[in-house]
Amino acid sequence: MGACETKCDHVSCGGKEKIWHPHKYNGGECGLKRHHYCVKCGLAENVSNKEPQPIGHYMNALARLGRELKVAKVQMRLISQEMERHDLEDIYGMDIHQQDDLFSRIVEKYLNIPEDIVRKFL
Repeated sequence: MGACETKCDHVSCGGKEKIWHPHKYNGGECGLKRHHYCVKCGLAENVSNKEPQPIGHYMNALARLGRELKVAKVQMRLISQEMERHDLEDIYGMDIHQQDDLFSRIVEKYLNIPEDIVRKFL
């Protein structure tokens, strides 16, 4: 249940075509549940109990992190471009835990700081 490789205007399948897929609750798997999926790209729809965040939430976290840790503007731009490339705001297929993990991995890649420090800004 990650983001599509290319941005997709998701179109959900009908109710009868739902697929069985792992269901997550508070970040942990808790069995199977029927999910809609996108008929264009095949991505299973997020049905977790945690609402995904818009990309602005992560851009604000990045701005706070940049100010606090005095990150160069070039690095900030590279991080924001990678967030867009990975379609961090694809709320159809990602839950908030997946978004947080992806954000942390992207920031760690460019800034080489531990995950626990990155997560303090979320």
